Amino acid sequence: MLKNRALSTVLLAALASAAGAGTAHAAPAPAGPRPPRVPAPSRTASVPARGLGQLSDLLRQQSKPQKTGKGATAGNARSTNWAGYAVTGGRYTSVSSNWVEPYVSCTSTGIAGFWIGLDGWGSTTVEQDGTGVDCSNGTPQQFAWWETYPANSIQVYDAPVQAGDQMSSSVDYQGGGQYVMVLTDWTEDWRERNVVSAPTAKNASAEIVAEAVTTGASITALPDFSAIGFTGSTINSGSLQSASAQPIDMTDMSDNLIATTSTADASGDFIVNYVGNATTPGTSVTSSSSSGQAGRRESVLSRLETRINTLVARL
Repeated sequence: MLKNRALSTVLLAALASAAGAGTAHAAPAPAGPRPPRVPAPSRTASVPARGLGQLSDLLRQQSKPQKTGKGATAGNARSTNWAGYAVTGGRYTSVSSNWVEPYVSCTSTGIAGFWIGLDGWGSTTVEQDGTGVDCSNGTPQQFAWWETYPANSIQVYDAPVQAGDQMSSSVDYQGGGQYVMVLTDWTEDWRERNVVSAPTAKNASAEIVAEAVTTGASITALPDFSAIGFTGSTINSGSLQSASAQPIDMTDMSDNLIATTSTADASGDFIVNYVGNATTPGTSVTSSSSSGQAGRRESVLSRLETRINTLVARL
């Protein structure tokens, strides 16, 4: 388990350095002025991402499987579309977390989502926001989004997101079916504060998740995001432990692990590691950075993942 904020900050900075252009970003400051909403450039998400119906339902959840396979953690639940932390069985009115937008290689034509939210586990409503990477055209396209299903399917913000960006997100229930969703990109200097109505919402679960996105009736193959570090995560304004949130590993339909979740520390810091390989013969592999930098970053991320796993195992 990560023992303190100092260590988790080091790991977060390392992830930012590997994902971005080599400059680490500090964790977002919880106080002080928020960045303003700024006009976005013409860059937009691809059509498949805009046409998504819904991120979020937990699929094929299994409780406390045995430890099997590379990187598996005894006691982690399993899902075919989620990896991260989630909790159900109570009433949940707020959730928040921070992350560095990961560097993604399009080893598949799937779509990955990184988000926080309420509902989606055992309920028919969701109130969520976050980011995603669409590899359906063979090239990573980052996007920011929100949804309050069934009232609103995925809505894509017209705002820039890049690998290495420092993100913060929160969803808070205000009563009377009203929710405030805040998504901030500290690197690109924008903030979306969205007040939405979801009168049928259940507030039956809370999540901080990396997801293999479902389109139609099929879960898309998970692109290689290497690792994503969620930090400062809270549920009902308290720790993941106080909320009894549980870690979830992601598997394919044959129960082979494709993403694993580390144990969260008391500060709400944990790591989701990609461990699968969705590359198929003839699949074009591209990256979210220039081709000249891809090999170097792949090497850095490989060494970083080994270092993170070693540190976690020792603590």
